[in-house]
Amino acid sequence: MTTCTTMRSTVLLSLGLLVAGVLLLLLERTTGFGVGAAYAALWLVLGAAGTLAAAFLIAVWPGNQARLDGCRH
Repeated sequence: MTTCTTMRSTVLLSLGLLVAGVLLLLLERTTGFGVGAAYAALWLVLGAAGTLAAAFLIAVWPGNQARLDGCRH
């Protein structure tokens, strides 16, 4: 079931993935960690974008508006 807490958690998960990806990329650039870290950073950033896109699609799906109308922002 889609609730305010679920949507908030999804957005925070996306933020966490994005921050982890950016930090891993910065670590790879400064230390020369290797190509594997750059790929992992790319997948983390893409995962963040995918998670946020999924949250958006769930929010605009018909029928979810009534459940999400009471959310305090």
